[in-house]
Order: sequence, then structure tokens, then C-alpha cells
Amino acid sequence: MRELPVSTERLIVRRFAAGDVAAFAAYRSDPEVARYQGWDAPVPEAAARRLVTEFAAAEEGTPGWFQYAVECAGVLIGDVGVCLDRNRMQAEVGFTIARAHQGKGYATEAVRCVLDRVFAAGVRRVSAECDARNTASARLLERLGFGAEGHRRRHTWLKGEWTDDLLFGLLAERRRASPPAIFACRPNLLVGDLGASLDFYAGALGFRIGWRWSDPRARFLADDEPHEPGTALVGRDNVQIMLTQVTGVHGTRLHLDVPSAAQVDELFREWTGRGVDIAEPPFVRPWGMYEMRVLDPDRTVLRVSSPPAH
Repeated sequence: MRELPVSTERLIVRRFAAGDVAAFAAYRSDPEVARYQGWDAPVPEAAARRLVTEFAAAEEGTPGWFQYAVECAGVLIGDVGVCLDRNRMQAEVGFTIARAHQGKGYATEAVRCVLDRVFAAGVRRVSAECDARNTASARLLERLGFGAEGHRRRHTWLKGEWTDDLLFGLLAERRRASPPAIFACRPNLLVGDLGASLDFYAGALGFRIGWRWSDPRARFLADDEPHEPGTALVGRDNVQIMLTQVTGVHGTRLHLDVPSAAQVDELFREWTGRGVDIAEPPFVRPWGMYEMRVLDPDRTVLRVSSPPAH
């Protein structure tokens, strides 16, 4: 395992240092940052100095809590804590990001970096919990692959009220699992005359016609679907192209195929967490495919689909 500090795409994950006291006290004193955490705001400078001193002296990889400082562009913006069990095979993770730096994916990037270190050190399971009202933290954990493992109702007395806790867990073998695989991309060409296009692709270029529905009685489109007078699939070798007859101005569309509905859902969670413009979330389309639609900056429609779950 590499020594600290470690650089990610935008961050530096490192040990705490004496110079972090002011920034640490500032973001931990923000009532919005402390709202669902176990400390009370504001955090006095003396208390912040004592904590930073403890963090700086701790040894990574020994049982108990170790706090990683998260730095962006030379500024301390948060911290990620890991509590390693005495058996060194289990751990708990927690995280805090300054309010000015929330909503930019920094927490996800920092926690992912720390998880890489934890699992590389031989930990088999990492757990986490959060206040049930803290939906942002719950979504972050889900994006990183944590599974929901429980909901403890009125379990914690915190800041004058009983709160619900959400429990999450992530196993090493789950983290090693392959990410969702996009195994095929089929461009959807929007054409002015389907018959002429089929003559060109099948007659001139030697593509085979896989299927077509040009007769309205054969189309599997719901009332709220775009009115497409005709669609056909043509293919040659390992290439498939969707041809759809549409009049007027239109944008490009691509079909991205993944193996299962669960992986469509995984991509939906991953891309939503990265701020992707999801035009339509996943659902089973009238023609039987489980599909979501994503827009790129040029309004190209990416249709990500799989067979539905059984």
C-alpha cells in the first residue's frame, strides 16, 4: 500500500497536520455540516486543535479510528474516518465535507480512495451508518456499492431527539466484482425514408435485415412514445444499426446494451451520482426492454437497455 499522501483525480488524501486546525474548526462548526453528525457546533478552536493533534499522531492500519484529511487545491475541505476492528478484517467508515464543497463529487472521490486503501490492506468488510434523513450520505454509499442492511427506528438519542439509523455494508468480493459492462453500441439513425434506407443498407452495402415494424399494427409503442412510422434493424458482421423514420429536425440516438436490469440500475445510480442528465429513469418499455435514457451536452439520446428482470 502506498504511503500517504495519495492523489486522486482532483484531491489529495493525506494525514492531518498542525496547519489544518483553522479549516477543520470552520467546517465542523457549520450547523448544516454538523446536523446529522455526533458533535455539536460550533467546535471551539481548542477542541479542534486537540482533535487535529490526535489525528496527526494516529497510525494508519492499527485498530481504532484513523482520520484522513481531504485536500482540494491546497485547502482542507473535509475528512474521512476509518475505524479498524481488532481482528483487522472489518472496518467502519464515516465522512465529512465542508458545505461549500458539497455536491461536486468530492466526498465520493475521497471515500472511494480510502476504501481502495482499506481493502488493499486485507479488510473483508466495511460498514457505515447514517441518519435516515441524511439522504445525500445514503446515496453516496449506494453509489460506492454499499448495500442497505437495516433501518433502526428511533435508535439514537442525538441532539435532543430520537433518530432513525440506516445501516450499510460492503464486502471485499462485492467491490472486486466487475462493473456494469456495456457490451454493444447500436447507433439509431433517424432517416427520412425507411424504404430507401433499407434499399441502400441491405441492397447496396450487404447488410441483412434483422426485423422491422413499419405497419402501425405491428409497432409496440405506447401512446406517449414518439410516433415513429417505421423502424428496422440491419446488421453485418458485428455491426448493428437501428433505422427509424422520423420527419423534421432530430438529434442522434445510440443504443447501449448491458447484460441485466440490475446493471442498468447500477449505471443509473453511478451516473446520477455524477450529475448526469437522466432524461428518463429505467423502466420496462412497451416493447419489453428495461431502458433508461441519458442526454449528452449535444442532446444526443443514449438508450441504455437490457432484458427486464424476471
